[in-house]
Amino acid sequence: MPISLSGAGLALAMGAGWSPGRAADVTADIRRLESVGFRSSAFAEEFLGSFLGLELEHPPSIELGGKAIFCWTRFSPSAVCTERDARVARRCAEVTGEPLFPVGTDGFHLTIYVSPTGRFYAGMDSRVYEYSTDVDGLLGMMAAGERPRKIGEWVLHP
Repeated sequence: MPISLSGAGLALAMGAGWSPGRAADVTADIRRLESVGFRSSAFAEEFLGSFLGLELEHPPSIELGGKAIFCWTRFSPSAVCTERDARVARRCAEVTGEPLFPVGTDGFHLTIYVSPTGRFYAGMDSRVYEYSTDVDGLLGMMAAGERPRKIGEWVLHP
């Protein structure tokens, strides 16, 4: 199913170099992530094929020295490609109730995940957040400067 965007999310994506039909080769990235314990899905591969390597600058922002410095999101999961990262994702999946695959990171140190159903989540340490049920919602939230909603935490087992 082709990725469909609209409104502010579309403008944000296009400003970062996205275009309809964009198709990056994700074979090596998927293989590397699976080698450390992640399990990909058709949707994760479709999303990464469309967005791999793009960096989006979006609100919220802070002002430093009279200049607005925006948050960023990088759709490059290579920064979270370790066995530890895969274990953390499995623990986050205990909270979401569905498997998670990393698709990027952001300036707030969140790992951004997608589920096989196309829902977007984020995690940092034991905290788990929900972004949106689809790509358009994810990018719309980013364009509006909306942060994901905390949905829970996983705990260390004794």
